[in-house]
Amino acid sequence: MPSVTITLIDLGDDQVSVRTDAIPPAVGRRLSRAEALAMEFLGTSFRRGAEVIYDRNQVPAISLALELNDPEGLGHAATPCIRARARDVVSTISTHVPGAGVDIDRIHLARRAS
Repeated sequence: MPSVTITLIDLGDDQVSVRTDAIPPAVGRRLSRAEALAMEFLGTSFRRGAEVIYDRNQVPAISLALELNDPEGLGHAATPCIRARARDVVSTISTHVPGAGVDIDRIHLARRAS
């Protein structure tokens, strides 16, 4: 069952950064109900001027879980139990699979410019 993590970061000066581990939108790609709801929220955020970043390494909680499993990060400092839990968390997160599709963010930017 897919899950989507979204983090909202207040950058000050009325700016917001939205960071997610969701796969960037592509025309024709089937979505679960959770992914569809997340895409609706992310699209609305983008149209309202928020910075939307599709990169699981930019989501603080996911970034920490990845670093706990990285031997060059915190992997040696974490106990085996903590590394196992972090590995479980990371394994439930969908990974980006590149494929044919339309960059919907670029379309929105083009429409905004015209």
